[in-house]
Amino acid sequence: MPESKTSPRRLASAERQRKALELRAIGMTYEAIADQVGYKSRQAAFDAIDRALKKMLREPAEQARNLDLKRLDAMTLALWSQARQGNQGAIDRLLRIMERRAKLLGLDAPTKVAPTTPDGTREYQEMDDEQVARRIQAILALAETCESPQEEVTDG
Repeated sequence: MPESKTSPRRLASAERQRKALELRAIGMTYEAIADQVGYKSRQAAFDAIDRALKKMLREPAEQARNLDLKRLDAMTLALWSQARQGNQGAIDRLLRIMERRAKLLGLDAPTKVAPTTPDGTREYQEMDDEQVARRIQAILALAETCESPQEEVTDG
């Protein structure tokens, strides 16, 4: 069973992190913070401060995300009856709201993209080193034959 967020050990740990962060803010070294707050090492002090900073950044981001989700819920409710009646505009808007919600929550699986040659016919991963070298040489040769635009030189 997980330990309660208000257990004496967790509260003491949070207080040590707060103190370590405060000392770092006034310019103390990690070594000095470890000595003063009671961490085993300079690295332990660094890790505690790093965790505290990440938590400070994570909480506002979670609040902003939750606020956006509530707004999306309100928009969904406002459009739902129109969409159910077949209103194409409301349906389109709801689909966009659903896409935004999925992005906020990380619900969409990442798109897998396979590396291919410039002509899109063959994956580089399937080519051996010699084939890749020949392909690169062909691309460089093609690039040399292309005319590049001449830059005008002006007196500044």
